Amino acid sequence: MQGDTTKTLIVEDEPHLRELLARYLKSEGYACSTAPDGETALQLLQNEKFALVMADIMMPGMSGMDLLNIIRTLYPDTAVLMVTSVNDRETGILAIELGAYGYIIKPFERNEILINVANALERRRLVLAGRDRATTPESRFRPAGRERKPIRISAREAVDCLRSGMDDGALMKKFNLSAKALYSLFDQLVGAGCLMQWEVDERGSLSPGTVVLDVGQTEFPAPDKGMPVIRAADAVKCIRSDMDDSALMKRYNISAKGLRSLFRKLVASGALDQSELDRRLSETHSWAVLGDDS
Repeated sequence: MQGDTTKTLIVEDEPHLRELLARYLKSEGYACSTAPDGETALQLLQNEKFALVMADIMMPGMSGMDLLNIIRTLYPDTAVLMVTSVNDRETGILAIELGAYGYIIKPFERNEILINVANALERRRLVLAGRDRATTPESRFRPAGRERKPIRISAREAVDCLRSGMDDGALMKKFNLSAKALYSLFDQLVGAGCLMQWEVDERGSLSPGTVVLDVGQTEFPAPDKGMPVIRAADAVKCIRSDMDDSALMKRYNISAKGLRSLFRKLVASGALDQSELDRRLSETHSWAVLGDDS
């Protein structure tokens, strides 16, 4: 990533906290911009290159988790720190699993902010240095994922399609989304008050939300307790053959949530490298933002 290695973007809906964080960072020489919400942050990210984004998890509209997913997919060179007012270890772990470089719990101290920012930027520097050493000259000419534009979807249209009984595969095909983006869209609809969480939960209960991964070379065993058992070697072969998300879901009879579970377990088992999934996401429409319904 070119540009100022200290350039940061603070995304916080509370004005006094936004300005306080900016004052902390500017006093230490960081170049700092601010945004009141995720949508504004994405506009800034399209036009500027930031070394670090510090985002509140709980914000009206697009949540900090949604923003994190988008940044890790489209701007992988940008480090992300999450800020939360909820002292919830599971939330923090989830943020780390999704690619955050750390999380800070409110109320925070000035030194705590500065230490976390410095650590995140140093880790980013090491990650980029290692990536540069592993990158071949030919790969430097591949199109960058950051150039992909967001897909803007009418909240009203999305809710109407969802409530009509359209399944995950049909929704993904209609809006040209990946499985990961579909659930990000659900989260945005719930956060915006257009959809109730129980509707998403009820929808997920109608189809497999997780899978059992068989890492051996045997034939498929019988499913246990309704969870599909998927052979790792077969799944990896299909993924590397460029089979899209909808086709994978149809092959294994799983939901978009189940497909995400399969991806996570393949990486955790060592059958698939995380870089392969990152590349897969960068080559497809992998995120969406709610657009105007006017």
